[in-house]
Amino acid sequence: MGIQYDATLKFSVDKSMYDPGETIILALSTSSNSLETSKGKYLVNVKYLNETIDTIEGVWETTSEGSIQEEIEWTAPNEDFKGYLFELDILDSEGHAIRHMNTAADVSSTWTKFPRYGFLTNFDKDIDTEAVIEQMNDWQLNGIEYYDWKYLHHQLIPEDGTMEWQDWAGRKISGETIKSYIAEAKARGMTNMSYNMIYAATNNYAQYGIKEEWGLWYAEDHEAGKNKGDRFTFSMGASPTGQSNLFFFDIQNPEWQNYIIQKNLEALQVMGFDGWHGDTVGEWGKMWTHDMIGDETQGIYVKDGYKEFLDIAKEKLDSYYLSFNPVGAQGIEQVNASAVDVLYAEIWPWDTTSDGEQYNTYQSLKNVIDNSRDQSDGKSLIIPAYMEYDYAESVVSEPFNMSAVLLTDAAVYAAGGSRIELGDGDEMLSNEYFPKHNLYMSDEHKVRQKALQNFIVAYQNLLRDGLEDNGHQIEFVDQNQSSDGQPNTIWAYSKSGNGFDTIQMINLLGVSDNDWRANQGEKETPTIVEDLTVKYYTNDTFESAWLTSPDPRYNSVSKELDMEYGHDAQGNFVTITVPSLEYWDMLYFKQKG
Repeated sequence: MGIQYDATLKFSVDKSMYDPGETIILALSTSSNSLETSKGKYLVNVKYLNETIDTIEGVWETTSEGSIQEEIEWTAPNEDFKGYLFELDILDSEGHAIRHMNTAADVSSTWTKFPRYGFLTNFDKDIDTEAVIEQMNDWQLNGIEYYDWKYLHHQLIPEDGTMEWQDWAGRKISGETIKSYIAEAKARGMTNMSYNMIYAATNNYAQYGIKEEWGLWYAEDHEAGKNKGDRFTFSMGASPTGQSNLFFFDIQNPEWQNYIIQKNLEALQVMGFDGWHGDTVGEWGKMWTHDMIGDETQGIYVKDGYKEFLDIAKEKLDSYYLSFNPVGAQGIEQVNASAVDVLYAEIWPWDTTSDGEQYNTYQSLKNVIDNSRDQSDGKSLIIPAYMEYDYAESVVSEPFNMSAVLLTDAAVYAAGGSRIELGDGDEMLSNEYFPKHNLYMSDEHKVRQKALQNFIVAYQNLLRDGLEDNGHQIEFVDQNQSSDGQPNTIWAYSKSGNGFDTIQMINLLGVSDNDWRANQGEKETPTIVEDLTVKYYTNDTFESAWLTSPDPRYNSVSKELDMEYGHDAQGNFVTITVPSLEYWDMLYFKQKG
């Protein structure tokens, strides 16, 4: 009986994150037995990267209803910020392996080192919050952005304390549902972040003591049809509540700072959130404060005040977490240098760096991740990159282009970044308005996405724990390659640190463009490569070489590869043969000593 994948079986961990020394509960479950036998044994190999650090053995059998419900306990080591892989072999009563499954666990005392951000948008009554959070736990999400949960931007909870309201769009919100989500998420080790803008109030702001002179006005004409001297505002769309317009205020004004930070702090305390996820609508050019109006010699840019505001906010929030979105990565340098706990930047392909480079390619995603890590003393940038945007706007209930999503994910995670794309159970983002779900993941996509989520946990210590680009030369025999993500190449680069070298290999062979967004829903599937010969130029010798991948052939398992050392005109090298490359492979070499 051969080993095969079984969609009816589930192998999972009970939390998205564990404290060092905490007991991890692995659950093997299925509602109906598809194993063709009623009992047997299991074997779990616990892996830290290439090392088997423990083995767990036991027996399983079906219940009287024919299902399987087994719990396997393992106590995590006392080391902080480590990822572990659990390789499960299910055996029949004669000891033959009949299924192989994997899951992973993040042992970290805080989510800020390895953030894996998800989202929630449905806060109506009678939501099965336990089921939704369980699904998000299966995605290995350790942080949740509660999107548009609030009553008003400037008054997050109704003044009378009621726990039912409408948001600006007229959606019904239950405060008790939010509290239930938070309780379920905390039990799963997830951090709960309240979404709200840092500088916005809606139409009725004057009723709440907000002063007009705290506002901002355009200091120059803007291409969006705004004229010099116009109030800085933004229309969100039709609203039955009459609160459809955002009015923006000066984040460097101490009175506004005190007002908005206090209002958000009150919401965190009342609802039980763990932190504030601040937002903006991006950079809209030079602005006047009230006392500057009409003075051509004066003006400010909102992004220039980010660090000051965020540092003040973090000080007042104290033990609450703070994250922030500099839309389009405009002003991201200010945020990287600030006291925020995690980095986050909504990337749009038309925005540019300070050097004029557009954020429209796979390489541009790596660049912004690398720069943010350098400027923030090692933080991992979370990127909401909305896939197939225009295509999603034009259709209803169509599948994502799986290749497009997996390639963008690989570009981000291989570089040491993170994503926010999964939430509301098993939905995926394609729009900055998070409740809009026009596209869905196919069954195959869900399986691959789950494998990817496990992979980034199991190998978090290689992906985003101190390894940096080393610039070593890499050659692929008889294959096109690039170091910057060019179309129709294998995109490869190497890193070193913490006793390892890694080579990230992302397959763009057969992919005709390097645009991450796939705006019209079009992206080719990469051409699978087999028996790929890799030459890695280095003066080092290694204890061992390993290959792993989230793709189905490997499913996060590390396989040891043979190495051959050589020398040519370009220097010393080690040669490895990679059995296959589908979307994304990672080679890693354990250094000697």
